[in-house]
Amino acid sequence: MIDLVESVRLMREHEASAVRRWADFVRIATEQILPRYGGIFVKSLGDGLMARFETVPDAVHGAAEMHRTIAALNEGMPEDQHFQLRAGINASTAWSDGIDIYGSGINLAARLATLAGPGETIASAAAHEQLAAALASLANPGETVGSAAARDELTHGVDAICEDLGECILKHFDKPVRAYRVGPASPHPSLTARRDYGTPMEPTIAVIPFVARNNAPEHLDVGNLFADSVIWRLSRSPNLKVISRLSTNVFRGRVSDVAEVSAHLGATYILSGSYVVDAGRILVTAELSAARTNQVVWTDRLNGTIGDLLQPESDLAHRIAAAVHLSVFDAEVEHILTQPLPTLESYSLLLGSIRLMHRSNKEEFLQTRKVLDELINRHARIAAPRAWLANWYILRVTRGWSEDRKREAAEALSATHAALDRDPSDALALATEGFVYCHLLKDLDTARKRCEQAVEANPSHALGWLYRGVVNAFKGEGSAAVDATRRAMELSPLDPQRYYFESLGATAQLSAHQYAEAEKLARSSLSLNRMHPSTWRVLTIALVSQNRMDEARAALSRMRQLEPKLTVEKYAARIPNAHFETGRQWARCLEMAGLPTG
Repeated sequence: MIDLVESVRLMREHEASAVRRWADFVRIATEQILPRYGGIFVKSLGDGLMARFETVPDAVHGAAEMHRTIAALNEGMPEDQHFQLRAGINASTAWSDGIDIYGSGINLAARLATLAGPGETIASAAAHEQLAAALASLANPGETVGSAAARDELTHGVDAICEDLGECILKHFDKPVRAYRVGPASPHPSLTARRDYGTPMEPTIAVIPFVARNNAPEHLDVGNLFADSVIWRLSRSPNLKVISRLSTNVFRGRVSDVAEVSAHLGATYILSGSYVVDAGRILVTAELSAARTNQVVWTDRLNGTIGDLLQPESDLAHRIAAAVHLSVFDAEVEHILTQPLPTLESYSLLLGSIRLMHRSNKEEFLQTRKVLDELINRHARIAAPRAWLANWYILRVTRGWSEDRKREAAEALSATHAALDRDPSDALALATEGFVYCHLLKDLDTARKRCEQAVEANPSHALGWLYRGVVNAFKGEGSAAVDATRRAMELSPLDPQRYYFESLGATAQLSAHQYAEAEKLARSSLSLNRMHPSTWRVLTIALVSQNRMDEARAALSRMRQLEPKLTVEKYAARIPNAHFETGRQWARCLEMAGLPTG
């Protein structure tokens, strides 16, 4: 399979020239290159072509000459008009009707090509039908990617230089496909090393006991005390694995090489630092390093008291743990925004997708869907990625980015059903399904039942309690709503989406007619994310209910900047409690603040 890179852009910007040049290349390929290597032209793909050969070496040599030919045709052309090919090769049995050829092996070849960089060829590892079709999808522009079966017919250094890319995840393939780069790598290859997709879905953090900068004997144990306190807080996160201090203590004062520490402990992030104690005060310098890059991803200087570290709710340890937790999520977001999906660790995809879907930028939100699809393809038997996909559908509706509530509800339920098929007791899937019934289907009774099942399955599941509290709020059960959302925030004190917890907690306070508390939580949420329109609505309602109309109108104005088309009627049609007194009251408050009707 041969594919023209950026064909859509080239045709859009230089249509007449691009069509003529591509036709010239196809003529050279079919009339000169293929006959030279015993290749047979099967069909044109518009911006690519399919050919079959009797032997893999012939296919490799044919692909290499096509790369050389296209490079020659680029001479004298502006760089933005250069043609670049990527190729995928697979050895497989195929079906033919005398006109075309068919089979999953053909599909694999196409998939492998997407892994190739400019001028590269990727080949598959196995010589059976399911491998052929994915090869081309692994290729990047200018690469040829081949299967392992194809690789076995090549003599390294004679027929071609073959670089093992390891097992790669391909769309629509249940199992990873072993792939090899055939020939030299592109200057910008998509894949640079073997990857292990058996990695867990949580990154591992090692907290190294901090080092004292002054040598007073009575202060030497402060570093261990501090590490214990931070470890305890980080361990409460369901998205992180934390190594015990008994294992990390040996590296105290020896964190000169993050990669070495990571190799010994199996950690993906290392938290280390130093401290100075003076007259009962402590000044801490902390830094978090990523093992994959050996770079510092967060650092800060904080101060507190020795007495604070002895408290169960140490403010200093909490601030550092919260910053570390958030930094890990942000680091994974940067990772998935700068690297091709097939090369990313599964925990990068999971943490990055959770963080991205809560960002305010619509483009990044939509990109999250691709990340979740990659994770679902990679881990077909795990419930969590499908549950998060259902959350994605809910957020798309609640943010006003989809008007087709019925379709979104069907898609979200399909995702939660698939998650529960894999694990009927998965608390995340149960809680999410409850929220689907609440927000998208307005079936509050079924929503309550699912959320109760979630917290029964896992009494410490923060989202289960959060969503349960919101259902209580919509039904006008204010006291129960406040209790549930408070418990959710207590269970997830470091959650990187704290704004979301506080926003829904403010909704619970509205239901309980605790308007000052609702305002307090809403303002705290907005300090973390000012682009969440739901929070501005809650703040507006809380201010109207306190008869602070000027402030309410100002808050509504900020909300309308984010959702300019919202009206009272559209708001009532969206909320699940429109027929309850709580919903009617909230709609009246928004109208009093100036939300248009009609």
